[in-house]
Amino acid sequence: MAKSASVSNSTAPTLYLTELDVTRLEGIASRAATAELDEMLDALLARAAIVPPEAIPKDVVTMNSRVVCALEGEAAPRDWTLVYPDHADLAAGRLSVLSPVGQALLGARAGQTLDYRLPDGRAQRLTVVEVSFQPEASGQFTL
Repeated sequence: MAKSASVSNSTAPTLYLTELDVTRLEGIASRAATAELDEMLDALLARAAIVPPEAIPKDVVTMNSRVVCALEGEAAPRDWTLVYPDHADLAAGRLSVLSPVGQALLGARAGQTLDYRLPDGRAQRLTVVEVSFQPEASGQFTL
């Protein structure tokens, strides 16, 4: 299971979640029913501001957002879509919100640099270059 992410700022970014996001995340946690997943969800929800979809700032990474990220030490940026675990496929650029990098990205803003740890304990750093698509900004409130 993924380790929790840490962010380079003194406080983690506020997560902007809709009621639909919370319901979906709670459903995932109840299906998996592990203490670690419950702790992960609790940590995410502790940072969350649950708001109507139209109230989410347009430069914030939300569920189903597409982002361009520059990973420290890599020449080419990565294009990822932040998805629920059931839809994750790293080879296709669909990154699980419960992965270490997914947890770090959720709630981040364009231009922000984030630190996180891989499951093997190695530290990684990335910069969110661009939020190229955010469902809420485009009026797609049920993705």
